[in-house]
Amino acid sequence: MDTLHYRSENNPQSKAKIHEVMHELDLLDIWRQQHPFDNRYSWRGPNHKQSRLDYFMITSDIEAFVVSSDIGISYRSDHSPVLINLRFSSQIRGKGTWKFNNSLLRETEFIDKVKGDIKTVIEEYESDPSMDIETEDKQFNISYQLLWDMIKMKVRGSAISFSSFQKKRRK
Repeated sequence: MDTLHYRSENNPQSKAKIHEVMHELDLLDIWRQQHPFDNRYSWRGPNHKQSRLDYFMITSDIEAFVVSSDIGISYRSDHSPVLINLRFSSQIRGKGTWKFNNSLLRETEFIDKVKGDIKTVIEEYESDPSMDIETEDKQFNISYQLLWDMIKMKVRGSAISFSSFQKKRRK
């Protein structure tokens, strides 16, 4: 469907690998999704060979933002652009991204609070709290990635409350 004037299927292993990666990463070929029966090609070669070699892969969570997709007209190239039109304005925005106020690192009170937070999180998730071993050698009942996320969450909460407390104290 995505080739024209080919005698046999070209690069079947490459196609299989692309489909495998798409499946593993949960990616969609948005042009094919929106044009399931169209015969359009993004590459033109000798002997009138044509193929859809160029893709716009997206994750399913942004599929709702795609207004349209198209294969454009090539200019000075044997490849045509694959175009998508996204609209994010129709979505309700959240609070945005939190950014750490690094001036808090000059406050010894805050540093002590963070050290205590880290210790608390480590103690909460260690597998065997009765063993007295160094932090580097401890085993945890959650993954290291989740432990790191829990520490960051705790530090973020402390930074927000500490900043709020400082702001009230200055007034």
